[in-house]
Amino acid sequence: MKEIEFPTYRELMKDRRILYYINRADYFLERMGYTDHGIKHVGWVAEKARWLLIETIGDRRLAELAGVAGLLHDIGHIVSRHDHAQSGALLAYQLLKGKGYLDDDLTEITFAIGNHEEKTGEPATEVAAALVIADKSHVHRTRVRSRKTIKEDIHDRVNYAVLYSNLEVDKKERTVKLVLRIDTNISDLLDYFSIFQPRMEMCRRATEILGFKFRLKINDTDL
Repeated sequence: MKEIEFPTYRELMKDRRILYYINRADYFLERMGYTDHGIKHVGWVAEKARWLLIETIGDRRLAELAGVAGLLHDIGHIVSRHDHAQSGALLAYQLLKGKGYLDDDLTEITFAIGNHEEKTGEPATEVAAALVIADKSHVHRTRVRSRKTIKEDIHDRVNYAVLYSNLEVDKKERTVKLVLRIDTNISDLLDYFSIFQPRMEMCRRATEILGFKFRLKINDTDL
């Protein structure tokens, strides 16, 4: 198998400048009261996006590009929460230029980052699709910064109620399934759908790009 000649996301996680931008973006989001978007989040997204493309289409090069896109997808928050996908794509291009990526690689990454938000994005490529599925599926109590906010903030409450979240790929059935275990004493299932329905719809469209179908399983019930 041909070796990947550009830095993988795991190698970029050792890059001090890359880490600075990730941590700085999360700092501003914390000041605004948002859930964790730091290295725990982007690391999870990077690994799941990479894994998804290996499991679904089996293209290692695209998988590694998806991992890089996952790692950098939220750095646009150093500019603003609004339109952070587009500003993040431009920042990622500048950070990655000169590190051994071909123009095709850079444009795959920037397109994926620029299209990962449900209001403005369209996951029209495999790399973009993997990023969208991984990002929108990362809901978990570890993303909540403080338990003090769960009563007032529905996003924190829903995240805190999620005890387990993971993605599963069934190659025979050709499905990508988001599996969740939610403590309904903390948050009603309707709360989850009230804020995440547009994200799940985007996951459905993204999964179709990979030639699979998106499924959701909550508390051992297939939906």
